[in-house]
Amino acid sequence: MMHNNTDHNNSVKTLSDMLLYVVRHYPDKGIGYVNADGTILFKTYSDLLSKAGKLLQGLMSLGCSAGDKIILAPGSNAETIPLLWACFLGRMIPTILQPPVSFSEYNPPLEKMEKVFLKLEKPKVVLSENHASKFDSGVIPHKNIINIDDIPDVNGDPEFINPDPSDLAFIQFSSGSTGDPKGILLTHKNILTNIAAINVGFDSNVQDKMINWMPLYHDMGLVGYHLTPLLGYYDQYHIDTVDFIKHPFIWLDVIDHVRGTITGCPNFGQALLLRHLKRNHANRWDLSSMKAIANGAEPISVDIMREFMERLRPYSLKAEAMMPVYGMAESTLAVTVSPLLKGPSVVPFDRKALHHDLKAIPVHTSDRSQVRLMPSVGKAINNMTFRIVDDHDKEVEEGNIGHIQIKGPSVTAGYYNDPAATAGVFCDGWLRTGDQGFVFEDNLFITGRYKDIIFIHGQNFYSNDLEHLAQTIEGIAYGKVIIAGVFDEEIGCDKVILFFAGQVSHNMINTFNKIRKIFIETLGISVDVLIPIKSNQIPKTSSGKIQRYKLISAFLKDEFKEVAVDANPLAQRIKPAF
Repeated sequence: MMHNNTDHNNSVKTLSDMLLYVVRHYPDKGIGYVNADGTILFKTYSDLLSKAGKLLQGLMSLGCSAGDKIILAPGSNAETIPLLWACFLGRMIPTILQPPVSFSEYNPPLEKMEKVFLKLEKPKVVLSENHASKFDSGVIPHKNIINIDDIPDVNGDPEFINPDPSDLAFIQFSSGSTGDPKGILLTHKNILTNIAAINVGFDSNVQDKMINWMPLYHDMGLVGYHLTPLLGYYDQYHIDTVDFIKHPFIWLDVIDHVRGTITGCPNFGQALLLRHLKRNHANRWDLSSMKAIANGAEPISVDIMREFMERLRPYSLKAEAMMPVYGMAESTLAVTVSPLLKGPSVVPFDRKALHHDLKAIPVHTSDRSQVRLMPSVGKAINNMTFRIVDDHDKEVEEGNIGHIQIKGPSVTAGYYNDPAATAGVFCDGWLRTGDQGFVFEDNLFITGRYKDIIFIHGQNFYSNDLEHLAQTIEGIAYGKVIIAGVFDEEIGCDKVILFFAGQVSHNMINTFNKIRKIFIETLGISVDVLIPIKSNQIPKTSSGKIQRYKLISAFLKDEFKEVAVDANPLAQRIKPAF
């Protein structure tokens, strides 16, 4: 059975139309850029149009022109957003990347930038002054770098070039949870269709206020929290992600101060705030204005979500505001959304049936070892259809686990300059998401990434589910344990590898043995290898998803040194990282 919604045709046909319309009809609405100290610099959308026009003229004077690809990687939202609109208004095709935070030997943002630079056939790269002045890359020459402070101020009125709705507007480079980044092609129509549907899901109006701390180089930050409020003609406030990570309370401070109504926060942000609340004296916030907290971007942890809502209840945060969602960059952003102000729908399913029979059977028991608590991510947004299929692309019945495929006008046509990847991701017009899930009572449930499945004795186990089970043991914080599978030819199935953030110690080995015990008793599987690793060595995407394939690759290359331990029969092999 296919699941879809259809609706909506807006008179605004392109992103340029959208900005010009909001400037004309809502001149007082705009963007609040939140400084590290919590003060807010508010700029109207009219200010944005003016600034973007100036930047467009400056970029054109430096040789940039319509149709050119351009990489934007400034260090702040206040620099990025006007540059983005300069590109849109001049029909240049931008991509936003994380700035090269340092130029040390281990620099994932620079590595990604270099790969994207080559894929886009050596475009211009715009950087903040502090990065441009010390930029050092063996791949990107200095002549391709534009220092944002060196963009000339050109006199005269800018000439905006209005594109066709079917024109390429933006290239979103995937965050790379399963490999090298791919350039997702997004047209004006793709983007406008998706953000219109998101606004329907939020039931937004011009009085809403969007609060965001997610980075603009991630699709959730850019599409969900910058472009969506523009089409809804309401205010938006942006906290630079690094400021949120250093001081998570700034997010709640802004919600309280401006009476924010819509925001977003995946697991890792909720876990970060919870840790901060335990260590620091909390402010007296009033969060009663909040109607929607979109929770997506990574597999949703029911335990973290519940603890987050319970911990913030004294500050008048409505539990019903939590909104599990599902999406991906290939669909522009959103695929499904939970109903507004209904709160999360969490269903206990039979754990054995999920793993062994690939069927979702609800059960009523308080024994956590027998159930997997799963949050619904709702129904398809407007103009989106999804289906669940088996390994042969045949649709399965409700309640059966299978591959999630999507179709709709906001779904990308493919990947930039990569016909093989484009061909591989489509099936009869349906896009393969790479995620698995099932439908129960017309709602979608996500079980995990297909590539993160661990196969043992004919059963499927998802890495994120095993990690959540490990986190039920006291003393294991979210994100400190990563579990992956590596096929072992000798035993004919996957070997379970557990990466543990921390130093080798008796406490770590004792905790490892507790995890092994609960896995054996609950699931009948063993954990084969323990690898201690430093927290800063855990590779993650821009939204906080664990890049398990990088850890597996390092493991297979034998990049972890072994260390002997005592003869504890449960601790077979201990390997410290590097």
